[in-house]
Amino acid sequence: MMDKYQMVLGAIAVSIMVLVPVLCVLSYDLLAGRWDASLKARRERRELNRDHRRSVRALRRQAGLPLEDVVANLRRLRLVVGDDAQRSAAHQMGNRLAYDRLLTQACEMLDIEHELAHETGGMERDIERIRIEAELERAGVYVTDRHFGQAA
Repeated sequence: MMDKYQMVLGAIAVSIMVLVPVLCVLSYDLLAGRWDASLKARRERRELNRDHRRSVRALRRQAGLPLEDVVANLRRLRLVVGDDAQRSAAHQMGNRLAYDRLLTQACEMLDIEHELAHETGGMERDIERIRIEAELERAGVYVTDRHFGQAA
């Protein structure tokens, strides 16, 4: 019968004979760069999964209207602002303020820089609206029927 000491020594000897060469080959492969592509792909997959989980969590915690509703309201108000030349000045101003608030909300949802919070008026504000509409279209949110840069 074998003694426990001999069994432990035998296990250590076998593990040294098997594990040391395996560890040497693995460390050589790692240092030689054989795993660089697979490690990089695994890292990228992990980052994509992490971003996806963050996005899903953000969608679950979303407060207020969904982006689709904000865009539908933007489209509706854009048509109203374009056709309200026959209405009173107060009505026109109310429509423009509502449109500006919706633009601001869409910009905050998509992390687009805007200057609508500043006290500007007239031509500067109109230019800022056009710039924001173009930025929204670059982000994939089409406020108009035509795509940005498309001729009328």
